[in-house]
Amino acid sequence: MQPHPASARFECISLSFLSLSLVSLLAGCAGAPTLPAAPQPIEISIFSINDFHGHIQPKSPTPLSPRLPDPQTGELKAQPAGGAAYLATVLEKLRSQRQNHVFVAAGDLMGASPQMSSLLKDEPTLTALGNMGLAMSSLGNHDLDSGLPELLRKSRGECPAKGCEWPEFKGASFPYLAANMFETDTGKRALPSHIIREIGGLKVALVGAVTRDTPRVIAPRNIVGLRFADEADTLNALVPELRAAGAQVLVAIMHEGGVNSEGAANDPSYACVGLQGRGVDIAKRLDPAYAIIISGHTHQAYTCKINGRLFVQAGSYGGWLTESRLTLDATGQVLDAQAINHPVLQAVNTPNPAFVALVQRAAALTAAIREKPVAVLSKGAQRSVKAPFGDSPVGNLVADAQLAYGKKRGTADIAMTNSGGIRADLAVEPGRAVTLSDLFAIQPFGNELVAVTITGAQLQELVRRLLPKRPGAASLQISHNVNYQWSQAEGAMPVLDSLTVDGKPVDPQRDYRVVASTYLADGGDSFSALRQGRDRQVLGMDIDALVDWLAENPKAVDQINPGRIQRN
Repeated sequence: MQPHPASARFECISLSFLSLSLVSLLAGCAGAPTLPAAPQPIEISIFSINDFHGHIQPKSPTPLSPRLPDPQTGELKAQPAGGAAYLATVLEKLRSQRQNHVFVAAGDLMGASPQMSSLLKDEPTLTALGNMGLAMSSLGNHDLDSGLPELLRKSRGECPAKGCEWPEFKGASFPYLAANMFETDTGKRALPSHIIREIGGLKVALVGAVTRDTPRVIAPRNIVGLRFADEADTLNALVPELRAAGAQVLVAIMHEGGVNSEGAANDPSYACVGLQGRGVDIAKRLDPAYAIIISGHTHQAYTCKINGRLFVQAGSYGGWLTESRLTLDATGQVLDAQAINHPVLQAVNTPNPAFVALVQRAAALTAAIREKPVAVLSKGAQRSVKAPFGDSPVGNLVADAQLAYGKKRGTADIAMTNSGGIRADLAVEPGRAVTLSDLFAIQPFGNELVAVTITGAQLQELVRRLLPKRPGAASLQISHNVNYQWSQAEGAMPVLDSLTVDGKPVDPQRDYRVVASTYLADGGDSFSALRQGRDRQVLGMDIDALVDWLAENPKAVDQINPGRIQRN
C-alpha cells in the first residue's frame, strides 16, 4: 500500500530536522518544486570555400596563396597551398573537433580550370568535392562556362553515348543553387533557391545566389534565355517562404564579394576598414534575418562583420578554408559569431590518400596533352599590371600572339584581349620547356579567335568606355602596335587623350580589322562595339595562337615591356 502523500511529506520533514539544512530539505524532499534547466546554446560550424576553379592538383605559390610568416625569417611569403588532397585533410581534421557542422561553397567550383580538370570536363573536381561531403554550392558565373544544359548534365551524372571523360563519374552529389537566376520565357527559377538542413537540432536554410553581373563576365551564348536579378532584393523576398518552411537559421551564400585593400585574411576586430565592392553593398541591404553571408567571386580572403553580421570569403583555389562558428539559442537567434580562415598548407598537412589517388588518376589520363613541350624560354612574365602603366607583360604577350595569328591569315590590323581572361603568370624554370599545360593555365577558357571590322570611331569609343578607373589597372590589353594615353582629373571620369595604331592617330572614318576572342566579340565585358563588327571570321583557338607564337619566337617574352597604356 502506498503511503499517503501527506505522511510522506511529514516523514521527509522529520528526517530533515535531524540531519539536513533547510536548503537541503527543499532540494531533496519528494514533491519539492524544481526549476527547469536553461537550454544550452547551440554551436554550428559552417565550413566554406569559393572559386576552386578545378584546382584539384596542389597549386604553387602565387600572390593569391596564403602569405604567412616564414618559419626562419618571419618574412611574409606566399606558401604552397590548396589541392583536393590537402583540403580534404584540413576539412576532416576540423570536422572531428566540431559536433555540428556543414560544408558549403560560394560558386565557381569549375570553369577556368587547369587542364588536369578541364580536359576531363571538370568531372574529377565535382567528384572530389562531392566525396568531401559538400552540401551545396551557390552558382558561380564560371560554372556556366559551358552553358546551363552542361551544368545540369553534370549535376545529374549523365554521360554522352561515348561515356564520361572521368570514367567513374556519377554526377555532383550536391545541388547548385541560384535564387536570382530566372528563365526569361517562363519567369521560373532555372535552379533551386535553397535547401534546408537540420544541424544541431535547428533547421538551417542554405540559400544560394549568383552574381547579378554574370552577363558582363561570361560569353553571352552560354546564358541565352536566362535573366539575373539583384541578389539582395531576391534573397530578401525569400525570407517569408523560408520561415514558412520552418527555417530557424538563414545562411546567404552568394557568388559576389568584396575587395579587402588591407589584405588581411583574418581580421581580429572584424572591422575590415578597407573592404569595398558590390558584395559590401549587398550585405548592407540584406534582410537581418540572414545570420551570415558567405561570399565569393573576388578571390579574396577575409573575415569581416558588416553591421555586426559575419561577411566572409576563402580566397580561391582551395588555398583557404573558412570556418564560421555561430552560437545560437534554441530559436535560432545568433548569440555570438566568429570566423577564421584556415590556410590549407601543404608543408604542415598530410594529403588524404584517397584524394591523392584521384589526382594521380586525372594526371595520368591527361598527361599526353598537358606535358607537350612548346618552347624553352629565357624568362617568364607576370599578369599583374605595373603602375603607372595599364598593360601587363602577359597581357601584351597574349595580344601580340593574337595579332601574329591574324596576320598569318591575312586579316588583322590590331589585336586585343581582356584582363579577366588571363588567369595565370607565365612561369618558367631554367632549362625546362614551357608546356601546353603552362600556357593553358594563362588562357583556360577555350575561346575561339575571330576577326571583325569596326570603324576608327567605334574603336575610339570602345577604348574610351574601358579606360582604367585607377592607375595600374585595365580591362583591355592591346597588341604592340597600339598605344593610348589617358588622364583623369580629381573627381572626374577618365578621358582618352590619344589613341594610335602603327604610330598614327586613329582615323574615325577608316576601317580597322580587330582580332579578339569570341568572348569579347560577342559582347562580353561590355565590348558592344565588337559585337557590331562586320565580316566576322573565325581564325582558330586562342591557346593555339599563344602556342604558335612562342614556338616560333622564343625571344618574344623579352619584347613585351609594359607602357602601351599610360596615364598622363
